[in-house]
Amino acid sequence: MSRRSRPVWVYMALLSLLGLLILAVWLGEKGGGDRPDAVTRQKPPAVVFEESGAGGDETAPPPAGEKAALPAEKHIGIALILDDVGYDLPALRRALALKIPMAVAILPDAPHAVEAAKLAHAAGDPVMLHMPMEPGNPHYQALMDQSFLRVGMPRREVRRVMDAALQHVPYVVGVNNHMGSLLTTLEEPMRWVMEVCREHKLFFVDSRTNKDSVAARLAREAGLRWGERRVFLDDSVKPEKLEKSWESARRRLAKHGFVIVIAHPHRETLDFLTQDLSAKDRAAMVPLVSLLSPAEQRD
Repeated sequence: MSRRSRPVWVYMALLSLLGLLILAVWLGEKGGGDRPDAVTRQKPPAVVFEESGAGGDETAPPPAGEKAALPAEKHIGIALILDDVGYDLPALRRALALKIPMAVAILPDAPHAVEAAKLAHAAGDPVMLHMPMEPGNPHYQALMDQSFLRVGMPRREVRRVMDAALQHVPYVVGVNNHMGSLLTTLEEPMRWVMEVCREHKLFFVDSRTNKDSVAARLAREAGLRWGERRVFLDDSVKPEKLEKSWESARRRLAKHGFVIVIAHPHRETLDFLTQDLSAKDRAAMVPLVSLLSPAEQRD
């Protein structure tokens, strides 16, 4: 059949199909908000990590009624805490040779705890007690030793274990929790921890291994200088993950003016800090104490 001899109904059918297609598209756009793939995407909730080896950018806001960790003098910058120190002295020496501000958090039961504290102190970097506290994960609970503060310990035992830990690590000026995703959610034992810190005139930094931690609030209520970790640098030591975590620190710095970052003396982490920090990054790094919220006057 030639083009001229096509019957009229063919053209009418084509026009009808075209009209139906246009109508379907128009209805789809109008009603798209009710379809799952058209719902406005919301920011996913912050991932809560069990222990320090698993968390990146902790963006969860403080619990209702709590103050944000805003230093009164509004210092700006990135503060670095190097955790889990006391096992690998060559790694610590390499970290200190970077000549960037860092606080060195030393495990009390580490075989080279005293030597590590002496090295950090000689380099002019503050020494912290990286106090082991009971985690919530049964796998990590099975790894606890006598250096850990445990759920159910009476007050005198909490004090005894902390005093023993402080005897193992010289030059300590502050404390942060190692693990502790369970203990840091409990007010009574954490209040006892802050009592010991106050008696020794130590600051406290909440490593925030649990979003429900009460440690920072109780440190503030106890009249301590205090802070909160917001980025774990090396949950994964893959180069792209390290870069992603550091970018989180840059974003928080740009948004809030300050950020406390925790890292570990892994070879890959030290490679990253050696090779991948820009001049601007280095210029932004400041001593931890400059980002701590000041002690509040207690009645």
